[in-house]
Amino acid sequence: MSDTSTAARTANDWSPLTEAQSAEYAERGYLHLRGVFSPEEVRRGLEAMDQVVAAQPKTLAHHESFYVNEQTVRVRNAVSTTAGLDEFLDHPGLVGPLMTLLNGNVQILSTEVLVRHLQDEALEPWHTDGGQYLQRLRLMAESPPIQVKAQVFLTDVTRPNSGNFLLVPGSHLVVPESMDYMCNIEELNEPLRRGEVPDHALIVQAEPGDVLIFPHSLWHGVMANTTQPRKTFIFRYGQLWQRPYDYATQPREVLDRMSPRLRRMFGDFGEDAHPSDFYKPLGQDEVMSVGGRTAGQVSR
Repeated sequence: MSDTSTAARTANDWSPLTEAQSAEYAERGYLHLRGVFSPEEVRRGLEAMDQVVAAQPKTLAHHESFYVNEQTVRVRNAVSTTAGLDEFLDHPGLVGPLMTLLNGNVQILSTEVLVRHLQDEALEPWHTDGGQYLQRLRLMAESPPIQVKAQVFLTDVTRPNSGNFLLVPGSHLVVPESMDYMCNIEELNEPLRRGEVPDHALIVQAEPGDVLIFPHSLWHGVMANTTQPRKTFIFRYGQLWQRPYDYATQPREVLDRMSPRLRRMFGDFGEDAHPSDFYKPLGQDEVMSVGGRTAGQVSR
C-alpha cells in the first residue's frame, strides 16, 4: 500500500504544533497553550478531582524524593482511581502538541491530581524534574525532549501569589551549578526563601483550561498562595521505551475503559506484546491518529 493511501486512511483528530510554536518551545523551553479545555471540560475535571481527593486513595507508596508539605494535597497515579482524567489525556488539543514534541512516540509516565492550599511562603523550591541523573542530561535545542510535563489549570491563577508556577525561560539548556539528590537549584532558592523572584524568571498567570508544557530540564518552582486553593492536573510524558514514573502497568479494568490511543499511551500493546514494540511500535501512526469517547464524556 502506498504512503499516500495510508495517509488518506489515517486522518488525525489532532493538529501538530505550528513551526512558530515549535521554535518557541525549542528556544524558551515551554509552551503556554491557552483555552485548550472548555469551561464544561474544566467543570468535569474539577468534579473528578474533588471526588479523588475526598476518597484519599493510596495509589503509590511514599518515596523520599517526593516534596511533601501540609499545604499540598496530591494523588499520584490518579488515572487508576477515576475515569474522569481519560478525556483530558485523550484530548486532541493536548495529544497534538505532545505528538509533535515527542516525535510521534508518546507514553504517559504519571498522572497526578494536585491541590495547593494557602501558604505565605513558596510552595515548592526551584528544581528540575526526574532525579539527579536525568538532571545532568542536555539535548540539542532541536532534539525531541526526553520527558515533558503538562500542567492543566482548573482554577484561576492570574494573580501573583496564587500558587503561580515559576520558570526561567531558556533554562532547559543549562545545567545548574548546584546539584543534589532532590535536584534543588540553590542559587535561586535562597532568594526565594526571602520571597524574591529573579528578574529573568517568569511568573505564569493562567486561566482555567490553560495548559503549560515543559521538559524535565526546565528550572521551575511554585510561588506562595494567598488567594484560593489552586487545582491542577499534572501529566508526565516520555518516549515509549522509558519506564513509567508512578505505575508499573495499569490494571486491565482501567485499560479496558480506554480508547486504543489512550491504551497505547499507557504502554499497552495487548496480550501478544513483544519487547521490541516499545522501541519500534507497529502501526503507531494509525493507533495515535484518533482517540475515543470515554466514560463520563458528553457530546460537544
